[in-house]
Amino acid sequence: MSLKIAFALLIGMTWGTVLEAQNEVIMSPTIQKMLNTFATKNKSQATIKAWRIQVTAVSDRRDMENEKTRFENIFPNLRLEWTFDNPYYILKLRDAAFKEKLEAYNLLHRVKRRYPSALLVLDDVEPEKVLYNPSF
Repeated sequence: MSLKIAFALLIGMTWGTVLEAQNEVIMSPTIQKMLNTFATKNKSQATIKAWRIQVTAVSDRRDMENEKTRFENIFPNLRLEWTFDNPYYILKLRDAAFKEKLEAYNLLHRVKRRYPSALLVLDDVEPEKVLYNPSF
C-alpha cells in the first residue's frame, strides 16, 4: 500500500514539474523592444527626490542674470543654475541638495537674510549632488 502511495506521489511531483516547465510567455518583438527601451531609459535617468533652495523667480532674463551674479558675489562658495518655466526664470542652488528637509534649513536661513523670497523645493537631482552631513 505504501508503495502505491509513494509511486502516486512520485508521478504527481513529476507531472507538476512537467506542467510548470510548459508555461512559456511569448512576447511580440514590438513589446520586447518597448520594454528594453523603458529599462534603458530608466537606468540612464538615475535621480532621486531631494530638497533644494530656490533663491528667486523673475520674469525677465536680464534680471535673472543680474540676480545670479549678485548671489554668487555674496555667496562665492555656492553656485546657481537657472531654468525657464514660462513665464519665469527660476534660480536654484546647483550643487547643494538635501535628502532631509530639516538639513536644508540652516543654509536656507542664511540665504533668506539676503533673499527673503527664498524657499525649499522638492526636486529631482543626481545622487552625487545630495549633501549628507552638510556643514553650512
